[in-house]
Parts: sequence; C-alpha cells; structure tokens
Amino acid sequence: MVKTLRIIVIIILLLQVFGRINSSTESTLKVLPDSWKFAVVSDTQNDNWDISDRSCVNLNILTLIAADISVQMPEFVIVCGDLVNGWLRHNDKSYREQYMDWMAAMAPVLRSGIGVFTIRGNHDAGPELYVARPLCEELDLMPGSLEELRQAYIEVIGDALIPFAGPEGEEGLTWSFAFRDACFIGLDQYAGRQHTINQEWLDKQLADNDRTHLFIFGHEPAFRADYRDNLSFFPDARNRFWDSIAKSGAGIYFCGHDHFYNRAVITDSKGNTFRQIICGTGGGDLQRWSGRYGEAKRVRGEFHNNEYFGYVMATVEGPVVTVQWKALVDPENSMWQILDEFSYSAMDVE
Repeated sequence: MVKTLRIIVIIILLLQVFGRINSSTESTLKVLPDSWKFAVVSDTQNDNWDISDRSCVNLNILTLIAADISVQMPEFVIVCGDLVNGWLRHNDKSYREQYMDWMAAMAPVLRSGIGVFTIRGNHDAGPELYVARPLCEELDLMPGSLEELRQAYIEVIGDALIPFAGPEGEEGLTWSFAFRDACFIGLDQYAGRQHTINQEWLDKQLADNDRTHLFIFGHEPAFRADYRDNLSFFPDARNRFWDSIAKSGAGIYFCGHDHFYNRAVITDSKGNTFRQIICGTGGGDLQRWSGRYGEAKRVRGEFHNNEYFGYVMATVEGPVVTVQWKALVDPENSMWQILDEFSYSAMDVE
C-alpha cells in the first residue's frame, strides 16, 4: 500500500512540474486579468474510527475540498496544520502512511499544478506540553516517535512542497516567500517552545519586506477562541508577535486549531486593528463554541460558523483583498455556498 501511494505521489509531482492542466470550469469568484488568488484550509485530520480503512485523514471532506479548489485554480493553497491525526489515535498507521494518504487526497490540487505550502499543527508535532499535561498513558508518545513524526512530515510533505529557507533548525517547517506584490510567512509553533514562534527570524522577515500585501499563517489562534492551547498561553510573547505583524502592515493572520470558521478584528498595543481568521474546517470534527472571546476588550467577533466544513479563497486585485469562506453545505451533492465575504484595502492598513 505504501509503495503504491509513493508511486501516486511521484506521478502527481511530475505532473505538477510539467505545468497546469487547464480547466474550462468557470470559478465562483470572477478573476480579472490583473488579479490572482490563493486558498487557505486547516485541520484536515480525522481519526475515522467508524471507517474500515481507518485513515487518519478525513478523506471524504478533503477530497471534496481539493476537487473544488482545483476548479477554482488559485495560484497556491496554504494549509495551516493538523494535516493528519499524527501522534493521536493513529490507528496502527505509520506517520509516513498518514501523510501519503494526505498527499493522495490532495491529488486534484497537485495534478492541476497548484502550489501547496503547509505548516505543522499540534497533531503533526506531538503532545501538548503545557496546557493539557499530564496526558493519559494511551495518548502519550512512545520513545523515539516524536522524531519519527517530524521526519515523516519533512520527508513526505516538506521535501515535496515546502520552501526550506527557514531559520536554522526549522528548515521545512517555518518559511516565507514572495509572490507578485505579496509576502507570505508560515510560522511553525512547535519547533522551539510550544505555543510560540521564532520572533527574531520573523522580525527580520518583516523588516526586509517591501511588498504591498502581507499574510501571516500559523496553526494556533493568537487570541483564544475555544481550545486552551494557543499562543495566548504565553501572553507577553503573543503580544510581541501581534504588535510586530500589525505595525508591519499585515492584513490577516490565518490559523486553524479550533474546528470552526471565525473572523475577528483585534487591536494591538497601539490601537491598530487587523484580523484573525480561524479556518479549521478542513475535516476535523466540527466543534461548538459561543463565538465570544475571553479577551473581549481587544477582540471583536465579526462572523462565526461551526456548522459546515469548508475553506477560504482570497483574491488580490491591486491593493484590494477579497476573502470568501466557502462552506460545503451539502457534501453528498458537492454543493458549496459562500457564507462569509469581506474586502479590505492594503492602503488602509497601518
């Protein structure tokens, strides 16, 4: 099975190298000649205890998401972590097999020549060390499996998809790249102390950036929604992070971890505002949450939905960014509906 999946992935990557397969299907969001778009999805994992092959990826949902993205033809897709179930309830599947399953589910995107960039989530990195300790014995790691998990991610996902120009020790985990008039930065939050990012490296990337648009990606919310394990566990480091990206002109911080879609406006220490978008609707079991943030003085919720799986499509046209959340309202018939949409101009971002 692993050998077969390996062959599939190699074929997919060869097709990706030789160019895109044209699609005559009209996209949902009209793209003008000078505009371009990218997709964002997160939390595609699932333990699938009720499925005979016991995959650690929600194959049903991810396959539908990948198929729709391949029709929309964005320039690339950013995946904000928790690709697979990883260390938790792995159903006797090796970490490598889990990631091979993920690559196979993403085949419609890869064979269309659409770029894919991922960052790790907690399922991709290992047990939480601060908030949820101690873990019960059956959920903890066996000796050596933490490094095995990291290597499986690097070898199957990182070597194929990820820019390796990250900080020392985080190659293939933390990354940045420029595309047209935008800078994209993906931040691993587990390579050092969990629930933190490499601020020194980030500060340099921000100082060197001269692009109109700046988009930041991580797995955990910077401001707690439902799950307690997030960047706000270390508030001083979180605040430094938030201030740094706010003053550098970021428009949005995209993340996942919580399994719902939420859009919120958040202030930094100077009173500047920009958005946190949680889009953890890629396949993990959807969770209920009130939509009310604990740090209500700084956070103003704008839109919340925990009823549907889905993904984000962002279109850039000059200084204007239009963001849509596409919800899979009828999985059996592959029916999608845009349930949230908003626009902003980079000219208005401080």
